[in-house]
Amino acid sequence: MAQRNDQVFQLSLTEIAFTISFILLLLLGYLVVKEQTARMAAETALKLVQTAEGAAATLDAAKRELTAALNGAGVAKPDEVITKLIAVEDVRAQRDQLKKQVEDLDAKLTALTELQKKLEKAAQSARPEIIQKEVEAALALQENVRKFLENDETPTQPTVPQPAAKKDTLERVKQAIAAIGELRKQLKTQLNIDLTPGKETGTIRDVVTAAKSYGELAKSGANPNQIKKENSDLRGQVAFLKNRLDARGGRDFPPCWADETGKVEFLFTVELKTDSVVVAPAWPQRREATARELPGIDAVLASPLTNQNFISSIQGIFNWSKRQNPECRHYVQLKSSIPDAVQSDRARLMVENYFYKTEARR
Repeated sequence: MAQRNDQVFQLSLTEIAFTISFILLLLLGYLVVKEQTARMAAETALKLVQTAEGAAATLDAAKRELTAALNGAGVAKPDEVITKLIAVEDVRAQRDQLKKQVEDLDAKLTALTELQKKLEKAAQSARPEIIQKEVEAALALQENVRKFLENDETPTQPTVPQPAAKKDTLERVKQAIAAIGELRKQLKTQLNIDLTPGKETGTIRDVVTAAKSYGELAKSGANPNQIKKENSDLRGQVAFLKNRLDARGGRDFPPCWADETGKVEFLFTVELKTDSVVVAPAWPQRREATARELPGIDAVLASPLTNQNFISSIQGIFNWSKRQNPECRHYVQLKSSIPDAVQSDRARLMVENYFYKTEARR
């Protein structure tokens, strides 16, 4: 017969029994510790309850004794008397707090009073000298202002002017102050320029020079608003070309419309269909008046157009872009819904002959 083996998974039954016993002992220890912790917490809570109950019992006993004493003294409503006594205790605590605040404020007031006395004493000792200096400075300023208004740049020793001259000088100074105030206001509201103290002369000179240039420009027959718009367009074109140059790429002509950062502003949205061309405005709001002045704009927007009508209607806008200095091209947003690839390419080339395009993917 084969020899019996008492091992399971390479462990003897004795080892397995010891292992199970050890695990059971650990679990028993954990349960004992848990029960002891719960018992200690319950005992603590019980002590707190007993303490609170003792305090409540003491208070109830004191209340009963006080009620009996009041009844013995002939008080009709002892509960109301007890309530009033509690309220008096609260008022006493508030009174002590307010008394402390009054004492603090009284100390601060005493300190401020001493400081005021010191300031008054110092002011009285220095007042005659200060007043004398202020009078001398006022007289010197008055004399210098009068001489300046008379175009005399050499100030003299301060003298007391006659009453009539004093009045005239004062009026002229008031007028000068009012003029400076109005100039400061107009510069800020109209030109967003601050009239910095000490730089008034330079600012006024710059404004007068600009006004003179504007007047000469108006006399020459040029339209300042048109020149401003053209300068804005030129700045946009320069920025666009610079961006293209930095990107090492570009096209032959700058865009006719671009903002001052170089971002292109589109003229039309052009949709190519099998038998027609649909044109819609794509220009920004600020270009509305300029766009409506383009030659043949109404004919272009009379969509849908045949290919031949499209070519003839946009010829005026194309010629306008060629006459600009520098020569430019308008940009359009192109979309093709022509299913035939050859026909779609021909229609696309037709648009590219007159405009630069940005095409949406199908």
